[in-house]
Amino acid sequence: MIRIVQDESIKLKDFETDLKLKKKQFKVQVMLDHAEGVYVFASIRDSVYRFTENSPIRDFSYLNLLELAETDTFNTNKELNLSETGWSYWSYNDSLNWSSFSRNPVSIGSQRVVCTKFIKQLHNVATGETIKFKKLKTPLYLLFIAVKEYDENGKPLEELMRRKVKINWSDKDED
Repeated sequence: MIRIVQDESIKLKDFETDLKLKKKQFKVQVMLDHAEGVYVFASIRDSVYRFTENSPIRDFSYLNLLELAETDTFNTNKELNLSETGWSYWSYNDSLNWSSFSRNPVSIGSQRVVCTKFIKQLHNVATGETIKFKKLKTPLYLLFIAVKEYDENGKPLEELMRRKVKINWSDKDED
């Protein structure tokens, strides 16, 4: 389960969701159920539309090799990586001393945990540029993929869930 939260909490229950957010910090909450993480493709170009609800994802079995280096340990910079070729892997493992998410996730039973990632700015991986929301003139596009099954070498075999989000920006109440 994935939620986008700003002034209200929106559960992403359909494959494709259009949202309108203010140009200020928001958070993404992910419930990991018997899983360590979720893959995230983020762009300010509409290239995410090449992914449909059922279309095969090119290089799906190599997602783990296309992972972007995650330098925002415990979400201290509150950044979202943008890339046209790589995927972020937001993960949580209580036995490690780092996580892509903020500290203190909420455990629900023994195999479920709700993790939060705050987003206050974007990081263009290709250029190294930090992009503040107030400078954005285009929507933000996100694609989330949770993997159900991996082979013995860690290659993804089967998807559990796929969600696509287009975030348009409101000019009201900018921070």
